[in-house]
Amino acid sequence: METLLSNWRLFLPVLVLQLGLQIYALVDLIRRPAEDLRGSKILWGIVIIAFQILGVIVYFVFGRKQ
Repeated sequence: METLLSNWRLFLPVLVLQLGLQIYALVDLIRRPAEDLRGSKILWGIVIIAFQILGVIVYFVFGRKQ
């Protein structure tokens, strides 16, 4: 735990990038019509939030029909 706290500056950019991508994916999900998605909006919202960076990647690759 002490190592993690002493190296927080190394993890901060990764956390900011992850949070930014999650917010971008959620905003895209909310604004996109349901017809342009493969599956339901609620399911994709859960995937994006629960699986963090992997969920964002899966959403952008497989969730949108475009």
